[in-house]
Amino acid sequence: MTVRHLMSMWLASTVVAMATGRPADARPGPCALAGLGWMAASWLNARDPGRAQEHWVLAPDGVLMGSSFEFPPGKRGYAEIMTVRDDGGAISMVLRHFDGALSKAWEQRDTPMVFKAATCDRTSVTFEGQGEHVGEHMTYSRDGDHLLIVADFLHGGKPDHEEWRMVAAP
Repeated sequence: MTVRHLMSMWLASTVVAMATGRPADARPGPCALAGLGWMAASWLNARDPGRAQEHWVLAPDGVLMGSSFEFPPGKRGYAEIMTVRDDGGAISMVLRHFDGALSKAWEQRDTPMVFKAATCDRTSVTFEGQGEHVGEHMTYSRDGDHLLIVADFLHGGKPDHEEWRMVAAP
C-alpha cells in the first residue's frame, strides 16, 4: 500500500467518524440481545444524580430488566419499569410508566409501550416505536462511563424531544 492510499483511507474514516459521531468500524448492524449487555449498569443523571436514575441488570436468559425514576424540580415525578428481550426474532423494549407514588399507570393494563431495536452497534441501539408509538424513537449510546439517552416522542401529535445525560454510579 502506498502512503497516499493509506492517507486516503485515514481521511475517509475520519470523515465518517466526524459525520456520524462514531468510529468508522462501528457500523450499524442487526441487533442481538447478547450484544446489548453494555446497557447493564446503574446510571445517574449527570447534572442532578438524586433526581433521575436508571438501572439495568442482566436477568436470566440474557433478558435486560430496567427501572428508572425522575423527579424534575417542581413536578411530581414518575417511575418506569422496562425490559429488553428477544420477541420472536426481534429485540423489543417494553416499558410502563407510573406516577411517583406508583398509584397510577400511564399506559393501559394490556398496552405497554413497545419499541423494536432498529439499529445497533458496539455501544448504541436505536429503538423504534410500535403500534400507537409509530414515529417515536429512543437511542441509547454509551461512551465509557457515560450514557446518553435521546428520545423523540409524540404527545397528542406534538413532538417532544428529550435527552438524559447519565454517568455510571460509583
